[in-house]
Amino acid sequence: MKTYPLISVQVFRLAGLTQVIFLFLIWSLTNTCFGGPKTNNMGWSDNFEYPNYTNQTPLLSGTNGWYSSPGIYDTNCPPQTSIVQATVYYPHPSGTETQAAMIGIGDTLSNNFYSTNERIVRIEMYVQPQLMTSSVYPSMSADTAAQFFVNSNGYFVVGNGTKWNTITKKTHGAAAVPITNTYFTRVQVNLRYKNHTWNLKAWTNSASVTTLVAQSYYVNFTSNLNAFSGFAIYNGTATSYVDDVSVTNISYNLQPKINGVSFDAINNINGAQPALVNDVDE
Repeated sequence: MKTYPLISVQVFRLAGLTQVIFLFLIWSLTNTCFGGPKTNNMGWSDNFEYPNYTNQTPLLSGTNGWYSSPGIYDTNCPPQTSIVQATVYYPHPSGTETQAAMIGIGDTLSNNFYSTNERIVRIEMYVQPQLMTSSVYPSMSADTAAQFFVNSNGYFVVGNGTKWNTITKKTHGAAAVPITNTYFTRVQVNLRYKNHTWNLKAWTNSASVTTLVAQSYYVNFTSNLNAFSGFAIYNGTATSYVDDVSVTNISYNLQPKINGVSFDAINNINGAQPALVNDVDE
């Protein structure tokens, strides 16, 4: 497995990422203040509810694998401001879940996993991100598999190799829908380690109507990592929130096949990139 050095939050700032309010990264990393020890295995989830957490629990000591590090570089890793709170959270239909993670200003909230050899890894979460405060896109983080953020116009922007792609249209041609920072958006990321590609889908649930607002084709990893070992969310100059996070291995045996070939290994069908099949792999 290839490994890459961890980029610190200081590098984020030098690279111009102070303008990015909500930046999501998937990496392979070593143990530093920025990312704690690898503690979780595949098939993991967290809804930030009691009894695992009480209101105001700090997310800095490895509870369920969570660590946070300061937006301003500090080799001593002082206490952070990312916490579990009960004021802003995803309005779960059951009505019984009333807590979410708040990512403090300048924090990077991360969770590390034991490296695995799954072909496809799916990450899902509900996020209430802040939008980027500039129309100029930041420099890319080179030592990650996948990365995305929301630009100043409310569109998702995904890393495609070494360049940013703004999702203004869904894969079937319909226009993407800009989001705001006033409600939670369900985000799904599918990582195909077999061929180093990934994609993003996002839904909103405003007025009890679920709407697909963003959908990307599969794009290239920035770095061709061969195994999933963690993710991080960097937060800039305003508070953001995360709820109902999960990381799942999508079994190879459940993948649809074409002429005996797993769908996730197919790059093109009749010259076009494959789209979603049974909501498993798109």
